[in-house]
Amino acid sequence: MKNKLLNGQHLSLNEQVKLLSEFVMTIDDMPQILAEIDKIPNAWLGAGVIFQNVWNIMHGYDFNTYIKDIDILYWDDKDLSWESENNYMQSLSQAFSNTTIPFDVKNIARIHLWYEERFGIPKTEYFSVQESISTWPVIGACMAMRMKNGVLEFIAPYGFQDMFSLHIRPNKVLVNQKIYENKALKWKEQWPKLTVEDW
Repeated sequence: MKNKLLNGQHLSLNEQVKLLSEFVMTIDDMPQILAEIDKIPNAWLGAGVIFQNVWNIMHGYDFNTYIKDIDILYWDDKDLSWESENNYMQSLSQAFSNTTIPFDVKNIARIHLWYEERFGIPKTEYFSVQESISTWPVIGACMAMRMKNGVLEFIAPYGFQDMFSLHIRPNKVLVNQKIYENKALKWKEQWPKLTVEDW
């Protein structure tokens, strides 16, 4: 699998999707997690557990090395309470009590309620999970997946090329230079084969 991933940057988009689909289903507990989040409204598994595990194997690391949480994004504009979000997080934690990586569950419909307080950047309401993913700080990290009717679906507004080529580029849609550089430099320390592009 390592050699396949290392060759991923030379594949067509369709071939990259096929390779990534094959790869992610070998990650610890992934089939079960995807089945469980299907109970949450319009839920997707995003970010690090996908692309950082690709980097892990390409670096010769074990699965889930340096992965700090399992990001679950969902959309429920009928219930914007933190309690509802927390309930989903607790039930996932209980369902996967043997998983050492915590779940981070976010209702994208309510992000505007707390984003500025946490990050210091004003945020208007998102209109979808897809829109949210397109604003994440690093181009190659903008991705999520879910299982629907036995078929793996991806959101990847900027494709998979940066991930497979170990390339880090800023996405300036929302975040500032400091947020990008803090993330990029930390990743470079953890995965030294990465190439980091300046802001």
